[in-house]
Amino acid sequence: MNRDDSRKLIAIVAARKMESYTKNDFMTALSFKRTLMPPDMIEKFIEGCLGDSLLIEKDGKYIPNFSTEGVIVPLDFVVDIDRLFIDSGEKPLVDRMLDAVSASGKMTKKEAIIRAKEFLANMQFIDFETALLTVLSDNNIDIKTFVLEKEESGNKAM
Repeated sequence: MNRDDSRKLIAIVAARKMESYTKNDFMTALSFKRTLMPPDMIEKFIEGCLGDSLLIEKDGKYIPNFSTEGVIVPLDFVVDIDRLFIDSGEKPLVDRMLDAVSASGKMTKKEAIIRAKEFLANMQFIDFETALLTVLSDNNIDIKTFVLEKEESGNKAM
């Protein structure tokens, strides 16, 4: 499963601010209201999310296993079904940077996110990943591999 897209889809369902969700809640939000995926794919999606520990099943209902409040879903978000069900194999860059932060023991993931958001508020032309790189660097956490990866992804976009 593509964890990033899956988190966004779960966040769309979780926008209803309930504690747990049924299969019908997923179908209504993702298939009928937003037409992001066909109704016959919902069950496969839920099973994949359970397998990747993005959802937890309790009494026939599903609970997100992460905070959905911090997930940003662009208005023009679309789902490529083929890409959604392919195992990306690697965590997104931000997740790996946050893992490096917590592994260093110098701060928690939450503290790093707060500092990056504070830094980002004063800047106009940088993204969250760059702000997080700055926070890591300021705390003497090795960022060489992350910088190289960010440069490579920036060159691909051009």
